[in-house]
This record gives sequence, C-alpha cells and structure tokens, in this order.
Amino acid sequence: MGKRIGVLGGSFDPLHYGHLILAEQIRQEADLDLVLLVPAYVNPFKEDVPPAEGKHRLAMLKLAVSDHKFFEISDIELQREGPSYTYDTLAELKATQYPEDELYFIMGTDSFYAVEHWHKAEELIRNFGFLIGMRKGYDEEELKQTIARLRQTYPLRAEYVRIPELEISSTEIKQRIRDGKSVRFMLPDKVIEYIQENELYLDLKGRLREYARRSEKVTRFRHTQGVVKMAKELALRWGADPEKAEIAAWFHDACRPEGNLEHGPAAARLLQKRYGVDDEDILNAIRYHTTGRPGMSLLEMVLKTADQLEEGRNYPGVEEMRAFAELPPLECVYKLMTHTREYVLSIGATFDPLSDEAIEWLKQQIEQGGNHGQ
Repeated sequence: MGKRIGVLGGSFDPLHYGHLILAEQIRQEADLDLVLLVPAYVNPFKEDVPPAEGKHRLAMLKLAVSDHKFFEISDIELQREGPSYTYDTLAELKATQYPEDELYFIMGTDSFYAVEHWHKAEELIRNFGFLIGMRKGYDEEELKQTIARLRQTYPLRAEYVRIPELEISSTEIKQRIRDGKSVRFMLPDKVIEYIQENELYLDLKGRLREYARRSEKVTRFRHTQGVVKMAKELALRWGADPEKAEIAAWFHDACRPEGNLEHGPAAARLLQKRYGVDDEDILNAIRYHTTGRPGMSLLEMVLKTADQLEEGRNYPGVEEMRAFAELPPLECVYKLMTHTREYVLSIGATFDPLSDEAIEWLKQQIEQGGNHGQ
C-alpha cells in the first residue's frame, strides 16, 4: 500500500516557523506519512533586494528539518532553474520517485479557489489530491461548497485543515534583518546562524554592520555605532557623501586587534578583498582615520572627527574637543590633531610622523583659505 505524501512548495526565503507549523499540523491532521518540502526557483531580478540563492535556501531547509523523520526536501524545482508549474512538479515526482504513493498538494484557501485557472488544471485536479489550510476568518461553508462543486466535475480528492493564524512572514523577517533587528523566535536558531554567517538579505552597509557586530566586542561595536551616527551627521553638514561615510564608519575598526596604527590599513585591505569595495576615498578614510595625512579628503576628515568625538567617547578633554565639530572641517581636524599631539607628547609617547605632516598640511590649508581640504 502506498504512502500519503503532502507536497509543500514555496520560496522559503527564508524558511520560518509559520512554514514548519503549517507542515506539521497538516501532516498530523491529514494523517500523512511524509511532507515533502519543495523550494521554488526564484527569479533573482524579481525583487528589489535579491533573494537568497537556491543553494542557501536549500541549506536552510536542511538545517531546519534534518532531524524530523516526517519531513524531506526535494530540489526538483531548483534543478530546473526556471518557472515551475505545480502539475509539472507533481507529475515528475510521481513518475520518478513516488509511483506507488498518493501525492497531495498543500495550499492555502485563496489558491484553492483559483486552482481551475492553473496550468493544466484538469490534469492537476484529476491526478493529485489537495490539502487546504484554512485560517481563521475564511468562510468554511464557502470552502465546503467549492469542494463539492469541483467533485461534481472532477474526481477531486481534497481535504481542509484548520490552521492557526501566525503573524510571521518572510518579507517581514527580511526587513527586520535589513534593519538590524532581532528575528529570534521567528525561525529556527540554526537558520538564523546560517543567515548571519552568510550575510543574507543585506545590502553592503548591512553586511558591514553585521560583520562589525560579529567580529567586535560589545563595547567596540557600540563605539562603531556611534561613529556611524556622527559620520552621517557630519557628512550631511559638511557636504560629504553620507553613504560613503556610513560604509567607512562601519568598517573602520574591523581589524582593531592588528594594532593602533596598523588596523586602519588592514581594514581597508579587508574591505577591498572581502567586499570588493574599490572606492579610494572610502579606503583612504579607513586607512588614515587614526593618523590623518597630508591631502586629506573631506570624507577622511569626517571619519577622523567622528572616530574621535562620537557620543560614546569618554577620555580627558573630549567634552572640550566636541566643540571643534562646530568649526569648518579643516579647522576642526587641525584642532583635534594638535590637541592629540600635545597629549601624546605630555605622556612621553611618540607621535606618528605622518600625523605631524598632516598637521602641517592642515595649517597651510587654513592659512591659504582652503575649501574643506578639497
């Protein structure tokens, strides 16, 4: 005797507890022997933010259900790499893997109402069963009447199962990830870890933010957040590019363990290698945010000032120095660097020669009426 197998398709981008609860509840209520999860191919140009590649969505499914004996996964539609019709998928599964089993397509109420308009609808309805998840708010009598009507026309096999209304959606999850908000308890922890490790659903700034969150200590990450906030504000006020300022700020301390003078150049190299950022202004802002240099760009001044004066900084004289940010960029950075040099020399430490050169250049620019170092 063949098995009763439910087939649940979807983008699963990403898989969340709503999918799993639906699958498990229908499995139990419909007395299924197995639920087959079938991730769909997703057009990478369909959404503003590209979906996760099929290999990632498949990996997340495996992490979520690998220890569930009643769930299995098929990559049949991913292998096809194009639009997949439900009938074609079910027919291929029946012919190649489950010839002796009964296949039931798991679907929502709205989808079931429209099933007569699907590709090869008559073949689909005659050859396969349907398990309909009915959420609260739907008219049960209307659903019963639709099933009865279709049974008069086709040899329909259909059952409906009441399922809970869950306020979880893949769209909301992706938006929360992009906003840097928690998605814990919305999807399995293993899936969350995979998303974080592979930096899914993020634009460049989001990927840099999450890299900083993972690699920096809590106190250092708070500092980075403060630098980002102030860098964006200064960029807008001084006329620099706020998007570039944010990118540079998120990554400026990514290699802090390399050392005080070394971490800037190391972070610039890593940003270029790992994320493909080739904008020299961004890279220079990161390279020289500790030392400064002659010929500093406006963006470099923004990052250097934000790094020294962000609201979380707490060191002798910082409150006095915060007033420097109200000055024009050249004067602000000149005062910051001369103040720092006085402090370094007062404790008997060595001041970096490149910083000395930067101070002299800044002084010359101010005397010549330079325009923000541009």
